[in-house]
Amino acid sequence: MSTPQKNVAVIGAGIMGLCTARELSQAGAHVVVYEKNTLPSKNASFMAGGMLAPYSEIEHMPPEWVQAGLNGIEYWRAILGQESAQAEFSCKGSLLIAHKEDQYVLERFKTHLSANTNCQNVSKAEVAQLEPQIAERFDNGVFLKEEAHLHPQKTMQLIIDRGAFEMRQEEAAPSALSEQYDHVIDCRGYDAEKQTPGLRGVKGEIAIVRNTEFYLERPVRLMHPRYPLYIVPRKGNIFMIGATVIEAANNEHVSVRSSLELLSALYSLHPSFGDAQILDMSAGIRPAYADNLPRITLQDNIVRCNGLFRHGYLLAPVMAQCVEHMIHNKHHDLTALLMGENHEYKNQRKSAEL
Repeated sequence: MSTPQKNVAVIGAGIMGLCTARELSQAGAHVVVYEKNTLPSKNASFMAGGMLAPYSEIEHMPPEWVQAGLNGIEYWRAILGQESAQAEFSCKGSLLIAHKEDQYVLERFKTHLSANTNCQNVSKAEVAQLEPQIAERFDNGVFLKEEAHLHPQKTMQLIIDRGAFEMRQEEAAPSALSEQYDHVIDCRGYDAEKQTPGLRGVKGEIAIVRNTEFYLERPVRLMHPRYPLYIVPRKGNIFMIGATVIEAANNEHVSVRSSLELLSALYSLHPSFGDAQILDMSAGIRPAYADNLPRITLQDNIVRCNGLFRHGYLLAPVMAQCVEHMIHNKHHDLTALLMGENHEYKNQRKSAEL
């Protein structure tokens, strides 16, 4: 006897919503994605850096989450396939460096790496082999071999273009759709703040510049006393720099202070950025819980996926897989991690297995 097709609504077309819609439709569900803005929506996912860097986040990410992040990298490798170049997906690792006065920040970071982490302490000569253009400015660094990056906007557009799901440009509330669909997946990010206890907004700011005199093979993290500044290369000698973390959800404009810090960090990386072209400066509100880790929660037939903070592209794929498995009553090894102490889900699984 065949299983009836699931009828599912996904609210929000950020990377969480799009990955979930893809996984569910691939598994045979009929999926409708509701997004109030034009597509692709200029949300936090649209303005993300696109770094897939679980080890770089080790100071704020418990070890059990690192494997989930590595699974996310493999997910992108698999689904992008021949279109990896179109999405600018690259798995050449990340390089962490620091100016001499900030060397202690890099040393402190190293203490969080376990002995079995696939990383390498690199000398000045090895920095030169990895990134020749910054060789004379940094004496050492840390090379995280397994990390990757992609172009957020291009990746979102690829999922939309290839998706076997319906998209509707309209605002929708989970409670209003819960009687029309078997399941409603709430992926609204910070827009769901009023219905999501403990959710807060964290502002992230980025600058995008073009520098025809400079190139990088991989993302570079410039360790900083207040926060790590990352520089991500894109095609056409374009670079994205970001990583400001400001506890504010009521202002989506880039501050003067942040713009000066972002641009001065670029200039300190290489003086050719003094003549670079500023293409864009923008800010977005990231959704986050107190521990800065995402979670899945249940309320009747509403599944809420939120709190991705700055791990959207890294962890949305595995969250989406867990949601698909939950809806089709299948086991996924990472569901317990993402559900936390959700006894309702545990009871549902126990009943289903009897």
